[in-house]
Parts: sequence; C-alpha cells; structure tokens
Amino acid sequence: MYCSHLVFFTVLLTAHSVFPQTFDEINEACSKETGFHGDIEKLNLNDPNFPKEAKCALACALDKKGVFKADGTIDREKEKPIPEEIVKDEELKKKYLKAIEECDTSAKANKCETAFEFVKCLDTKAGVI
Repeated sequence: MYCSHLVFFTVLLTAHSVFPQTFDEINEACSKETGFHGDIEKLNLNDPNFPKEAKCALACALDKKGVFKADGTIDREKEKPIPEEIVKDEELKKKYLKAIEECDTSAKANKCETAFEFVKCLDTKAGVI
C-alpha cells in the first residue's frame, strides 16, 4: 500500500519542491481544473475504468511541475530528481530511476493519457503493483 501511493505523492511533492505552491494548493488547483475530487491513491492504476478526471489530475500535477515538453512528451531529465529528493529507500530509488529510463515518454492522445501511462509504467516497473 505504501509503495502504491509513492508514485502519486512523488509527482505532487516534487511539484511542491519545484514551484512555490504547496501540495494542498496543487491538489486543490488540479481538482478545480479537472473536476476530480476523489482520492487518486485509492484508485487502481490497472483498472480499465480508471476515471478520465483522475488521469487529468495526474497530468495537471505533472504540468505544474514542468515535466511536459512542448511536443507533449515527458521530460525524463525533469523527472529524475524526484527519487533523489524524496525516496529514502535506496533499492526503491534505484528501481524508480531505472523505470524513468525504461518507461515510454512519448505523447499519447492527450496529456491526460500521457501522464497516466507514464505514471502507471513507473508504478509497475518500480515493482510496487
């Protein structure tokens, strides 16, 4: 359970470290922007009915931390500092860094799908599902 929350909190906490907004401010802003008012960490990333609004909330958080390139792809270099900053477990940190290199960062149909597929891959490859 701890690890399944890690990816989402990593996204949001890193946004806090890069931008002056707090975790709560980012969460609130993304909730307003996307209409998702649920608890993402309680959702199953493998659920085929994963809510579109939740996917867009992930995209919103990534967007607020500047992870998207102009072409809609994920910038691996902006993602790499995340585990260095907040993951204390060295083994999990190594898995996370490896996953960043292995996960597909190409643009999908939209930012929501790109963010969701990237976060899902990170979660799966880091061995937390």
